[in-house]
Amino acid sequence: MNASYYRISPAFVGLAAAALGLAMALAAILVALAQPQIDLPKHAVVLRLGNVELLPTDLMEEPDHLGSYKAIQGFNARQSLLRAQLDADTVEASYALPDASRASGTFPIRTRTLSDLPVVFWFQIAVGLISILIGGWVLGLRREDWGARMFALTTLFLPFSTNSAAIYSTRQIALDGDLFRTLSSINAFGSMAFGIALVGLFAQYPKPLFRPVWLVIPTVVFGAGIACNIAQVGPDNMIGLVILTEMLIATILGVLQWVKSRREPLNRAGLRWFILVSLIGCALFVMLSSAPVTLGLADEGLISQGYAFGFFNIMHIGLALGVMRYKVFNLDRWSYYIWLWLSGMILIVVLDLAVIRLLQTQPWVSMGLALLLAGFLYFPLRQILLKFLLLRHKASLSGRMADIIGTALSPTPREQAERWDKLLEKVFQPLSPVEKLDMKISAPRIDENGLALLIPSVDGISARRLRYAQKGRRLFSPEDIEIAANAVQTHDLAAESRRAYERGATLERDRISRDVHDNIGAQLLSALHSPEVSRKDDLLRDSLSDLRAIINDGFQAEFTLAPLLADLRTETAGRLEAHGVTLKWHSPDFAAGGCNGALPMIGPEGPVIPFVLVNGLRSILREAVSNILRHSQAITAEVSIDVDDSTITLTVADDGKGVDATTLGRGGNGIPNILERAVALAGHSVVGHAAAGKGTLITVMLPLSPDKARMRHVAQ
Repeated sequence: MNASYYRISPAFVGLAAAALGLAMALAAILVALAQPQIDLPKHAVVLRLGNVELLPTDLMEEPDHLGSYKAIQGFNARQSLLRAQLDADTVEASYALPDASRASGTFPIRTRTLSDLPVVFWFQIAVGLISILIGGWVLGLRREDWGARMFALTTLFLPFSTNSAAIYSTRQIALDGDLFRTLSSINAFGSMAFGIALVGLFAQYPKPLFRPVWLVIPTVVFGAGIACNIAQVGPDNMIGLVILTEMLIATILGVLQWVKSRREPLNRAGLRWFILVSLIGCALFVMLSSAPVTLGLADEGLISQGYAFGFFNIMHIGLALGVMRYKVFNLDRWSYYIWLWLSGMILIVVLDLAVIRLLQTQPWVSMGLALLLAGFLYFPLRQILLKFLLLRHKASLSGRMADIIGTALSPTPREQAERWDKLLEKVFQPLSPVEKLDMKISAPRIDENGLALLIPSVDGISARRLRYAQKGRRLFSPEDIEIAANAVQTHDLAAESRRAYERGATLERDRISRDVHDNIGAQLLSALHSPEVSRKDDLLRDSLSDLRAIINDGFQAEFTLAPLLADLRTETAGRLEAHGVTLKWHSPDFAAGGCNGALPMIGPEGPVIPFVLVNGLRSILREAVSNILRHSQAITAEVSIDVDDSTITLTVADDGKGVDATTLGRGGNGIPNILERAVALAGHSVVGHAAAGKGTLITVMLPLSPDKARMRHVAQ
């Protein structure tokens, strides 16, 4: 039997529910259309029909409000008496109009048409149909779940109440007494059976509190109450007693479910929403429809019972979301807000009723006082409750910035992964150990209906899964996604800073290596080959001075160009002379204003240039001279320096054997170093022949003030 049951498709269950709902709706419509109708003026209230004077209770919407079987039986007898007046072809009626005038007339009697049925009739039919469709949808998807089965029963019994009430509550004047009693019994059956199913629902959802077979006990007990009510025996107002008892038992079962699910955040979140929507649906129906009459506060409900049935659709939609666990982690938070909204409304109503008793002749003053008192009491209490309910177990990155940066700057991948896991545990406090995932995750997201949170990989650390937030006391929420995304982003930024630092350290090592090779190496080589002791000592002192400058001066020092060129000329001449090479030097005479371009602000010492440019210019010249000495076999070398308002141009030419363009960069670092330094200083260089097929010509053009960005690049 079970195997064949589970083979029934969800679509079949849904279609069966739709067919049943439509059949019940059609039956109600046919019964309503079979009733008599007279064409009274709009909004006319019948005072006398035929020879029968109407009582105020004859037109009441719900006879159960009469409170006793005897009164109900009398009501049904008068319904039969009035209905008999409508069995002829015409009837004489007197009526009252909205302007308080009275009139009378003889009216033909006809059967009702669809256009005679009021809006509230169709509203109740729609409520019943929607209810049974929702039940069929949930049952089709979760047939094996006893909670879903009980939920489907609540949706099945609601149309019994709504459809029967739609007929008798929208009658024009009267129904036959027997028909009225039958419809009223169907309505009572639907209401009390709904309560039995609600008890079963809370007994089985989210987890069974006992075996489903024990549900037969409330069925038998409350079924006896239904039978007594239909037979109109036993205590008066049996329907009220039964429904109240059912609601009480359902509430007790809900509390037991709450206690039992204390370590099951998914079940507790669903249950919180479940209880909320149940109470909203039932409480709004009772408070706005039946309670004012039962408490003697009004002759009829604040809204029509027919429209109040709509609250049960709200309830069923909410219950369906809970049973299906559709994004229950979002419903969980909304449930808190709705609870607080509902408590505020109840507080205002209670205060208003209390003040009304004190100020019976001033109802508007009582409402104002109620709002004022509720404002003083409710809003501070609301903030306290919000902080207690929502912020108590909330994850936060506050105070975790040092942990994130420390994780990103960890020296080894293993230590980095360990510190990342510890950080996630501190922030979200998962009940289970952090799990490593091999899957690719593009962004943090919630998994397993809020039980798990997936974290994407960061800086080589694989993706992670966290389960059971705050030691299983809550579900992961959209706020956790935002916090996880911020943690990942901050970690990535810190990791990128670490990588930039490492690149900077590498570049700095390369710079020092080049400076040592180009400057210190060249001077030590000159000192080694210098025959004069005094010259050798000078070159060694210069090497030590340059070495200190490389280490200590960094990039902050500035120099004037004229003294620098004088030092370079002396140094270059000494190196070339030691190898028998004649130097021809051409440089501007700044004291005489001898330079290309207009440099009106330059003094006799020439323009001020930064250390980076000084170091680059000196290194390029030394490297060019070293190439002449090592490879050119030249007799004469010519160095020219030209300065305009933005550029300094260095030209080094010789009359040696020349350079082979196809072998540039092979067998040494000299020429490539020159080219690389020129680019690093935002300049450019050209290497070629000084004359046709003879000698080497190196031309380097450097900006006097390299831009800050490039300066930073050079610094790194």
